[in-house]
Amino acid sequence: MATQSFDFQKEVIQQSYTKPVLVQFSTQGCGPCFWMEKTLIDLVRKHKEKVNFVSTLSDAKSTKKYNITTNPSTLLFIRGNEVARLKGALPLMVVEQWLFDHLNK
Repeated sequence: MATQSFDFQKEVIQQSYTKPVLVQFSTQGCGPCFWMEKTLIDLVRKHKEKVNFVSTLSDAKSTKKYNITTNPSTLLFIRGNEVARLKGALPLMVVEQWLFDHLNK
């Protein structure tokens, strides 16, 4: 489940220096957000040695800072930087291919 308050700098930015981090931004009561979160959890369980996952609720600050225009939005952080993003809820196979395309660059 998405968490409302956490230390983004600690849980995402710093963590992404040791292992890439997927961050899902969502809103409460959003069906596609819930579905995508389950997809991402399945993906990370399958590839836990390669990527971590954080799910958070969008707020005014994060929406502005990370230019979140769609819920859900999934951002991939590597070495402290956003390197890719997905908008909307997508099937596991599509997300998995997207992830490995960016991890293998």
